[in-house]
Amino acid sequence: MRILRLELEGFGPYLDRQEIDFTAFETEGLFAITGKTGAGKSTILDAICFALYDKVPRYEKAEPVLRSHFCGEDDATSVTLDYELGTLQYRVWRSPAYERAKKRGTGTTTKGAEAKLYARRGADWEILAAMPREVAEHVAATVPLTGEQFLQVILLAQGRFAEFLKADTAERRTVLRSLFGTRRFEDLEQHIREIAKTKQAAVDAADAQLAGLVERAAALTGVDAPPVAERDAFWDATGSALAEAVTLATAARAEASAVADAAAATLNEAREVERARERLSRARATVSDLESRRDEQSAREARVASARRAVPVMGPMREAERASRAATEATEALARAREVAAADAVARLAWPAGGLETAGEDALRERESELAGEIGALSGALAAERSLPGLETAHTRATEDASKAAGAVAETREALDALPARETELRASLEAAGTTAARVDDLAGAVERAQASVDAHATVGRLRSGLDTARAAEATAAESHAAAASAHAALVQRRLRSQAAHLAAELEDGTPCPVCGAIDHPSPAQPSDDHVTDEAVDAAYESLQAADRVLAGARDGRAEADRTLTAAREKAGEGDAESAASTLEAARTEHAAALAAASERDRLARELEALASREATLTTRLEEHTRAVAVAQDAVTRAATELASARELAAHRPEGYATVAAYADALTAAKSLLAQLTAATAAADDATAAHANATAALDEALASSGLASLDEVREASLDAAELARLEADAESHRSGLAAARAVVAELAERELPDQVADLDALAAAAAEAATARDTAIEAATSAASRANDLANLSRQYADLGESTAGARAERDAVATLADALEGKAPNERRLRLESFVLASKLERIVAAANTRLRTMSSGQYQLEHDDSAQYRGKETGLALRIADAHTGQARSTRSLSGGETFLASLSLALGLAETVTAEAGGIELSTLFIDEGFGSLDGDTLEVAMSTLNDLRDSGRTVGLISHVEAMHDAIPARLEVTKASDGSSRVAVKAGEVD
Repeated sequence: MRILRLELEGFGPYLDRQEIDFTAFETEGLFAITGKTGAGKSTILDAICFALYDKVPRYEKAEPVLRSHFCGEDDATSVTLDYELGTLQYRVWRSPAYERAKKRGTGTTTKGAEAKLYARRGADWEILAAMPREVAEHVAATVPLTGEQFLQVILLAQGRFAEFLKADTAERRTVLRSLFGTRRFEDLEQHIREIAKTKQAAVDAADAQLAGLVERAAALTGVDAPPVAERDAFWDATGSALAEAVTLATAARAEASAVADAAAATLNEAREVERARERLSRARATVSDLESRRDEQSAREARVASARRAVPVMGPMREAERASRAATEATEALARAREVAAADAVARLAWPAGGLETAGEDALRERESELAGEIGALSGALAAERSLPGLETAHTRATEDASKAAGAVAETREALDALPARETELRASLEAAGTTAARVDDLAGAVERAQASVDAHATVGRLRSGLDTARAAEATAAESHAAAASAHAALVQRRLRSQAAHLAAELEDGTPCPVCGAIDHPSPAQPSDDHVTDEAVDAAYESLQAADRVLAGARDGRAEADRTLTAAREKAGEGDAESAASTLEAARTEHAAALAAASERDRLARELEALASREATLTTRLEEHTRAVAVAQDAVTRAATELASARELAAHRPEGYATVAAYADALTAAKSLLAQLTAATAAADDATAAHANATAALDEALASSGLASLDEVREASLDAAELARLEADAESHRSGLAAARAVVAELAERELPDQVADLDALAAAAAEAATARDTAIEAATSAASRANDLANLSRQYADLGESTAGARAERDAVATLADALEGKAPNERRLRLESFVLASKLERIVAAANTRLRTMSSGQYQLEHDDSAQYRGKETGLALRIADAHTGQARSTRSLSGGETFLASLSLALGLAETVTAEAGGIELSTLFIDEGFGSLDGDTLEVAMSTLNDLRDSGRTVGLISHVEAMHDAIPARLEVTKASDGSSRVAVKAGEVD
């Protein structure tokens, strides 16, 4: 990586824009950054780091103050850095966030941070990113060094590498971790520790479960939970005790059950005997009662038999009575129907021969069939008559459609004939509008030129005033400059005239006079009234220089106003502002007319296109209307033919009827009249026959019943409910008597004790025995349940103990591994995993550092990597010691003197830079900056250190040194000088190859 160019503005002590071209030092290879304390030498390194990483090393633990205190409200703050990676060049521009004045109103507002990244493509810079976040991502992708690595290998900031030399293992690990990216090993340590915690948590949970099982078993047996060491004996003792309790409870349950069963059997036997005694008593009472009601039962059975004989006759008798009523009603209905038919208006049409009241059923049905035939024959004429209104309407509509179609043909043909004239008119208008519209672009250019002329005339007016102001300022500056030059010249002349007094003011006794060489000065010249001091002359000179700068600025301003006015006059052209305004107005009018013509041209073109489309549409429409005329004429012809045919059919009807429908209605009424008369005749005949049949069936049923007459039948009959009740009572008497006699016969043979049993006493004894049995069963069940629960808990305890044995072993193994990785026991060297990895890096760094330290210390000192046990058990692995060849002893790096510390630190920093470079992929580091530290070296050691730096230069690097040591300034001809201006801000000047 090579730093090419740095530009600062409003950054730190730098107000005005400062540009540093580092390529100017590449020939020398070694340059010094010089300047007074506080001038801003280290700010140059801050700016480089800020440009790349948006961070400043000096402000790691404080709020960065990057914007210059010299900046005004409108001054910018930015840093631009050009650097090279391989064959590619990049430019990063960055501006920090800061407070600036509001553009509107009063007060300030925060301007956000900005950043841009470019890459050189030939002679141009192509932007790669335009946001701070994007720039950071691109820099991280292109620069193979992190911010920490950059500070360790390129910007060796003041005091940073000495801190690394004297750091302890933990501090040094933090630095090396950031440089070599070994945090993953710490993450691995934490990951293993988390696994160990997880394993421990699993074991703790299992222990809690085991303790819970023991507590449950203790509660089950009513004893206290034993300590962990006594748990195995606890399980054996409680198991034996509960097994014995189960045996005793089981025996007690069997004895109580036998006693309860015997008491229950005695009670059941006594209850059975008493139930039998009670049944026998009830049965004998029932037999006596039923036998005493024998006569009542005989009468009931006789009445039931009589009612049963009447049942087959009752149905035919009721049917005969109903048939008699129906025959009478049908005969009367026939007589009424014949009277109504004779009086009906259509009677003659229905029965032309006369004598309708004597007509039989068959004759009536025959005439009814004839009328149906006549009605059917009228269907054609009737349909024709009904269609007449619709046919007449269709004929009228068809005639109207034919007329409309003919009118549409004429109208369409007229519209087609008018199209050619309209087309000719449109084309003439289109040609005229196109001619005017063709000038739109030319007229737009004329408007722009006229507007530019008007604007230029306005600018000329403003610039004339500005030129007058600039000329007045130039005259004023010239007068001030002349006055300052005159004052300075007068003071110089006066100073020359009083030079003797000036020299006398510097004479000292014993010091030779610079004029005569005498060491005695008995009568030195005294200042006169015109005496002038060097300070007054210098002040006058500074005033003259300031006036000179003001005059130069005023002349530049007047010249710029002249050039601007001349350019504005060239743009304004000839003529005055009024004529330019008139020209602009005319140009705008013509341009507007051209735009309107263009719009009209487009509209006319669209109308022509629409006209062609309309012609095609009208042609198609004319063909459609012509076809419609033919179709309509055919429809008129068909409608006229159908109407004439229908009228001819509707004319066939007898005289006396206005329409075929009226004649058909009369025939239908006559047919309905005959149908009613036929139905009445058939109903009368059927009712008479049914009455005869019912009478015959009644006679037959009466003869079969054994009853003498219908009156006897009516007397013997009962309704169904009463008959069913009597039959049920008779059957109940018979069955009850038989059942009671059976019970008496059954129990009369059985020997029953004379004495009645005391059931209450027997029941109380049985209940008491049952309670004792239930209590024994509950006790035995409880004992067995507790024994079973204890056995289950014991099995769970044994199973859980076996399953957690492996977890305990894993816990112990992982915990031991975690402790070892963290440098704890059994890790006797107390070396952490990450420190072990970084130790190999440190060994390489020490090896690289010793190649220079041996040279710079004339072979006296050499760094050693120390991974031995530390004082009071401190962390080991990354300690450093310094070996002294003069004493043969190794000691702490903190025991080095200031100069020795600087040499060791510089060697270590350079070795660290080389190692980090290799780890970063072998990136070439062409630029290196070292900030301070050389003031602690004596002359010889400084010479050796310079020799080492020259070696770096000879290897192709450009090395920049920040130092106040004058000897180094003399030895390094190339330098970057930082000075303070009169306003307090800083300036930078590049001086390559110059020697004071």
